[in-house]
Amino acid sequence: MPTLRTALIAAMLALAACDPPKLVNVTVPSGLLRSSPFAYDDHGEAAAGTGIRAVIALPIRDPEGLDATIAALYDPASPSFRSYLTAAAFLERYGPLQEDLDAVSAWLEESGLHVARVAKNRLLLEATGTVEQFNAAFDTALHDCTKSEDASFHTYGHHRDLRAPAEIGKLLDAVVVADRPADPSQLPTETGNVVNDPPTSGNLTLAAIARDYGIAPLTAQGYDGRGAAIGVVVGAAFKLKDVQSFWRSQGITRADPEYVATMEPPATRFTETTLDVEWSGGLAPGAQVIVYAGPDSHDTSVVYAFNEAIGDGRVSVVTDSFAHREDTQTRVLRRQYDASARMAAALGITVIAAGGDSAQADVPASSPFVTSVGGTVVEHDGGGQLIDERAWVLSGSGDSLTFPAPAWQAGLPIADKRAVSDVAMAGGSRYWVYVFGAWQAYAGTSFGAPAFAGLVAVVNSARVARGKPPVGFLNSTLYTNAALQATFRDITVGGTADHTAGPGWDYPTGWGAPNAEAIAATIP
Repeated sequence: MPTLRTALIAAMLALAACDPPKLVNVTVPSGLLRSSPFAYDDHGEAAAGTGIRAVIALPIRDPEGLDATIAALYDPASPSFRSYLTAAAFLERYGPLQEDLDAVSAWLEESGLHVARVAKNRLLLEATGTVEQFNAAFDTALHDCTKSEDASFHTYGHHRDLRAPAEIGKLLDAVVVADRPADPSQLPTETGNVVNDPPTSGNLTLAAIARDYGIAPLTAQGYDGRGAAIGVVVGAAFKLKDVQSFWRSQGITRADPEYVATMEPPATRFTETTLDVEWSGGLAPGAQVIVYAGPDSHDTSVVYAFNEAIGDGRVSVVTDSFAHREDTQTRVLRRQYDASARMAAALGITVIAAGGDSAQADVPASSPFVTSVGGTVVEHDGGGQLIDERAWVLSGSGDSLTFPAPAWQAGLPIADKRAVSDVAMAGGSRYWVYVFGAWQAYAGTSFGAPAFAGLVAVVNSARVARGKPPVGFLNSTLYTNAALQATFRDITVGGTADHTAGPGWDYPTGWGAPNAEAIAATIP
């Protein structure tokens, strides 16, 4: 059985007799980080024997047809309104062909790299090997780069284009990102106990957020997330004892989350991962929570986990708080998040991301298919009632560097780019989190994203009980339905250094703060 490379060589020799056009290598789009003076430092060519893990993308098949399908799914006048695709139907109609995946995989293996895993929707695969093998396969020279703010955080960049045989290059969308191998250390065994130790006053609790954003009236009616599933995209792991202590200490009894290791097993646990699970699951105690985890917080891990959370097709809400400022992420990486989120829209999955804490647009929140959660500051009276909410000075917001303004943002006071935020929740106020056996308090839109995911799961629970499909892709409906916009509390004061809040939609807070009960009663 001839190998792919042998077949390519044979084809070249056979065609030589009639003097055909020469078979040449072509440039492959790359998202590997080139050194940035404010984000990454370049330390020169990487050592040949250093390990590598790379995420490689294949393109969506018939993207124009997919966009037409999505438009019809969210058009109330369409006969296919909210008749979402299954993951299998998406794969059949829009996923890369198996034969194309096989050809790419065979070429990588014959080039000395190993295809470690393939995403369920075939949009991504992970290739592993050494720098030398990668350089030979793609005719390049990888550079060792570190984060300017963290010299221990290594990744790969290059200055010479990646190249591949034309027959392979036409099958590839991009080499999305490449990092050193994940830490192979074993995850330490959990210690400590599940405790019932309610936090003291002064920071945001589950009850406060449920009250402030209209979740409590729905859960009181039994719409507590049952019938819905939340996918939490994270890097690394968390302690089950921590999340159960967080829930039980606030009167929440719920099942443990399901943990799906999407790539190599994790070697550590993160506070970010812990808070994402605690807040999404705590606000929707009846919802199934599935944690889609990469081994760490590198881009290889998080972009792959994000895609798997969607490609798995088991959840109706996805939340991702592992945000990065858009100008520190390559265009290829930004577009890969968008490609995965486009599939989510077709499947009826609401994708939510933290807007970020830099007062600028973040990834993946800048994708039009992702609902970006900006930040507010809240104030309560002595009885715990909300008395003031204003835009947070660091609320992730602004114009995307990548995506044009979608049609549903026409008429807003924006430029010609996708503008964020879409909605907002408390971000500049401190939330409780139980992590590593103790109560801690932090702020940031990292809390707003899982909180909004819990809210949407509760709304979906009410919809399921009423025989309606999940909310799905929220943005197009929110921006075109005045009644739905009216269910959001307009935030008109505060702002960032670049943008101020005001009546109606604004950059720091989007359409404002959500009211779950009103949304459930209004959204078509």
